[in-house]
Amino acid sequence: MIKSSLYTTIGFAAISSIALAAGSSDDRKDLSSATAPLPPGTFTTSAHSDEWKVANALSAGPASITDLATVIDWPANPKDGMSHGRVLRQGTNGWTCMPDVPGRPQHDPMCVDETMMKWLDSTLAGKKPDIDRVGLSYMLMGEARQGQNATPAKDPSQVKEWFYPGPHIMIVLPDSAKDALRGINQDLSNSQPYTSLLSSADVATPIWVIPVAKGGDRIKEEPAK
Repeated sequence: MIKSSLYTTIGFAAISSIALAAGSSDDRKDLSSATAPLPPGTFTTSAHSDEWKVANALSAGPASITDLATVIDWPANPKDGMSHGRVLRQGTNGWTCMPDVPGRPQHDPMCVDETMMKWLDSTLAGKKPDIDRVGLSYMLMGEARQGQNATPAKDPSQVKEWFYPGPHIMIVLPDSAKDALRGINQDLSNSQPYTSLLSSADVATPIWVIPVAKGGDRIKEEPAK
C-alpha cells in the first residue's frame, strides 16, 4: 500500500444505477471499471472522476459499513497525513474509505475505523501510532503487494514479483498487546493470516491481516434465500 504494501462490489449498485441513468456511455464505461478487474499490464491510477473514486472506495467494505462511511482521496503526499486528503463524500458512522492506491496491478480500496485511521496516519509518517484499543480495516477487493518490507518501486512495471492477498480484514492491537502477534506467519503467498509492519520504522506497530478468500476471488453480498 503506500510504504511497502499499504498500501465485492458492495455499496456500488446504488451509485452505479444513478450514473447509468444520467451519464454518457463513456461515463458508464469508466464507472463500471471501478470494480472490474484491471486489464493485464495496467495499473491503478488516481486519474478518475470523484464519482468513480467513491464507487471504488465503497467496494472495500460491507454495505453495513460503507453506507454511512466518509470517503476521502489519498493526499498528494501521504506522509503529510490523511487529513490532507480531499473529502469526496461526508459520512456519519466514524468509518473512512479510500480508493485505490495508484500504481498497483489490481484494485485495492480500503475502509478503516477511527483507530485504524490513527494507525495509518502515524505509520505513513514513520511515527509511533500509540494505539490503545483494537482497530479494524476492510479490504474486500484484496490487494497487490511487492512483499514484506520491500521498498516501493517508482515504476510498478519493473516489479519482478507481486503478491496478491485476497479479500481480507486487518486488525491492529493495542501497543500493550502487540506481542500477542509474535510467531504468526509472514508469508504472503500461502493465503494464510499473516502479520505485517507496513513500515521499517523502529516504532512500527504490526497489523494482523486475515484473508477471507483467496487471491483473485471476489466477495458478493446477496440476500439469503
